[in-house]
Amino acid sequence: MQRIHFKGLDAIRTIAFISTFLAHSISTQSIELSNNSIFITVTEIATLYGFGVPVFFVLSGFLITFLMIKDRENGLFSIRNFYIKRILRIWPAYYIVIIFGFLIFPFLQNLFLDNSKIENATVWMYIGFLSNFDQIYNGLPLGAGLGPTWSVSVEEQFYLFWPLLFLVVKPKYFIYLILSVLTFSLLFSQFGNIRSQSHTAFSMIFLSVGSLFGYLYYYNTFSIRTIHKLGWWVMILAFAVSCAFYWIKIIPSPLYGLFFSIAWGVIIIFQIHTTKLDLSKIKFLERNGKYTYGLYLYHSIAIFIIHSLFRKILKMEESLSLILLIIPISSLILSFIFARVSYWLIESKFLNLKRKL
Repeated sequence: MQRIHFKGLDAIRTIAFISTFLAHSISTQSIELSNNSIFITVTEIATLYGFGVPVFFVLSGFLITFLMIKDRENGLFSIRNFYIKRILRIWPAYYIVIIFGFLIFPFLQNLFLDNSKIENATVWMYIGFLSNFDQIYNGLPLGAGLGPTWSVSVEEQFYLFWPLLFLVVKPKYFIYLILSVLTFSLLFSQFGNIRSQSHTAFSMIFLSVGSLFGYLYYYNTFSIRTIHKLGWWVMILAFAVSCAFYWIKIIPSPLYGLFFSIAWGVIIIFQIHTTKLDLSKIKFLERNGKYTYGLYLYHSIAIFIIHSLFRKILKMEESLSLILLIIPISSLILSFIFARVSYWLIESKFLNLKRKL
């Protein structure tokens, strides 16, 4: 597929990562602190804004579908090259985390943690990008870094079958396949009582809605042109709607996923064309977008290291300033260090190969 850059989407990626990080970075082992009103308020706010992964899914669906249609319409689409590019982008950092979680973490566990705990993760399911199902049936893994891999597994499953469906019909009629997959995901999740984002069927709601916006954007339909013409308030409204559905969840979960995804689809289209409330002008957000894959994968490892440093090695007594400021900020800084080192020393080498295809 041809390389293309959409303005504002890197900034959205950074926001998605930060929201995920906030939801994971604050914790305490102190009963007293866990009952503190300030701690409770901060953790509730962090949890409310922990919607990063669904946003990543909507972005992936949008970009992959738009680019596949573009290349197919121009006679450039190659399913072989598609799979090779996904492998070169996803596998290097992913397997670094797998190696850390299953081989390096147990060694560190013996040094700093309670080594009586036994890993419940199934190695082959993580190696084979099925960790989302392993976490559904066996719970969260013990190994640092393994937890976030569930969403990478979901995306890899999406990348595996989406282009195969794409080959069934002409690009212009792909909307019917998208709507069919979306309908199936909604019904299967609702009547199959699936409420976990870790389940591929549920996450396909986010991915297929993103794909729908990618399709509509490519063919410049009336709905997309309308979003272009609306003012900056449309983004504020879309964000408010997405937060409301994420927070309140007064409707069945699959429908919440649908409305949440539509809201972020509107935000994506708005950001590509807007000159007001343009997130790409916030340089911190825009410049760090390319590191967000590594940031997402490595952040739980960074949190583990920082927690171990302050609690186990330095044996610092927990306080509000430690758990709400020092540990989260230190973990975020270390996450950025890991992500940048990984990107420039490892991932960029594979990305250069990817761009040659």
